[in-house]
Amino acid sequence: LFLFPQDNYVLLKRIEKQAEFLTTDNLGNSYLIKNHEIFKYLSSGKFQYTFSDLSYGDITFVDAFNPMKILVFYQDFSRIVFLDNTLSENWETIELQDLGLELASAVCASYDNGMWVYEPVRFELIRFDQELEVNQDIKNVQQLTGEVIQANFMTERGDWLFLNDPEKGIFVFDIFGTYFKKIPLIGLDEFQVFGETIYYFKDGKLQSYHLKKLEEKQISLPVQNARMVRMEKDRLMALKEKEFWLFEVK
Repeated sequence: LFLFPQDNYVLLKRIEKQAEFLTTDNLGNSYLIKNHEIFKYLSSGKFQYTFSDLSYGDITFVDAFNPMKILVFYQDFSRIVFLDNTLSENWETIELQDLGLELASAVCASYDNGMWVYEPVRFELIRFDQELEVNQDIKNVQQLTGEVIQANFMTERGDWLFLNDPEKGIFVFDIFGTYFKKIPLIGLDEFQVFGETIYYFKDGKLQSYHLKKLEEKQISLPVQNARMVRMEKDRLMALKEKEFWLFEVK
């Protein structure tokens, strides 16, 4: 659980690097994504590995919460690959059209090496296990929620799955597919969930939202003009236009 004190950051590394987006794993490692490439940096800021494959097109999304099996989604090609901790492909590529899900808009990793896929045309939310057997199949999310959901991002944390529609908010399901509630946070591209708190970066500000208290707070940042900010353990990562900044939180 994060408790970020105000103005108590120590700069560990500033790296000249241009990237479209940033993600992190639960060990505090960072992954910078640019077009078809992924660059991995340790929690110290040291560069470690790179992944590149032109044949798959540009990368849409990376879920690196499990650093031993990183999910990489190529929406234009309806394709998912998994990378190990050295950014090497050690599993078969998943062609979503073979699963009848060629129009999937959001995917994420799940417990026990599974994955979730959201198909917005049929409003279908499906969980596959590591053998690609259907484990949960919510066939009409629209009927459950009463809303047409165009999801751009989702993440599983603990016993909950968070499905994001930037125009409507965050829809919360349990890992068995039971709909729970909608969180009224609008205009988000992505977010992180730690315990009972959602952390999100919007309009140049890092903010938190407590799921039970329904309280929003703004968190001070040690860098200005960031395009994206993430947190893991005692690290804060900020992506600027042509730089990557890594801070220790004291």
